Amino acid sequence: MTPQDQTYLLKAALTGDVRQMEQASKILAGVAMLLNDHDIDGLKREALIETLWLLSSTFEERRDWLQEEGYVCSEQ
Repeated sequence: MTPQDQTYLLKAALTGDVRQMEQASKILAGVAMLLNDHDIDGLKREALIETLWLLSSTFEERRDWLQEEGYVCSEQ
């Protein structure tokens, strides 16, 4: 995963921009494919996993903020 890929993922998480989210979806699909590759270097695998944890945390923080601001309804 390149730094540009990481930037796209974080922008998608922070802005909610549709184009950024589409790019993030493609990047995450690529990450899933890489993690399934058993020949991948251990350090690369660790970096991918760390990036996914960071992204997950960013999405959670963004969701919480949007909910606090009244943009997200938690009831269905």
